[in-house]
Amino acid sequence: MDDVEYDNLVEGIRHRKEAALATLFDLYYEKLYLFAEKYIYDSDRAHDIVQDVFLRIWENAEQLVLRGSIRHYLFTSVRNGCLNYLKSLQIEDRNNRKYAEAYIESQNVDMVEDEELLAKIRQVMEELPERCREVCMLRFGEGYKYSEIAERLGMNENTVKAQLHRGMERLREAFANYDYVVVLCALGRLFMEH
Repeated sequence: MDDVEYDNLVEGIRHRKEAALATLFDLYYEKLYLFAEKYIYDSDRAHDIVQDVFLRIWENAEQLVLRGSIRHYLFTSVRNGCLNYLKSLQIEDRNNRKYAEAYIESQNVDMVEDEELLAKIRQVMEELPERCREVCMLRFGEGYKYSEIAERLGMNENTVKAQLHRGMERLREAFANYDYVVVLCALGRLFMEH
């Protein structure tokens, strides 16, 4: 989507044009749902959270103020909805939360600007065996489930899990001196570039 199309889409939403909302929905609903589902591990509730975000946009279209891209606004809104849901359950699983926060931040393509880190991650990814690299890209770049990766690559799920584990271990080793959340964010940025 070029800048003119993007501006027209945002203006269309502000003027409550159903076609603009439908376009926005088609562009982002599935990505937002996968994002929410990975965050809260509840498919039905993930759908509800994403639908609530689109409903709020429609109800408050005239007052829509964007400080960044609409993509960033949508993912931030879904993240906040997920956090509120988790708070309502009083969940305190810190390991899961760290992974979820890293995944969320990895969706923000602008977050990691350290070109040296990105170059090193590219190098590590290129050094992975081909199948391992493919599995990592499908899981973290495209959001595929283990079963979907297995079907797509003609593997069984245990092999997919083993390949993913191998890739993540290689990243942990290569970036032992880095904050692992930053590495996951950078990894997310690289996948978004493909």
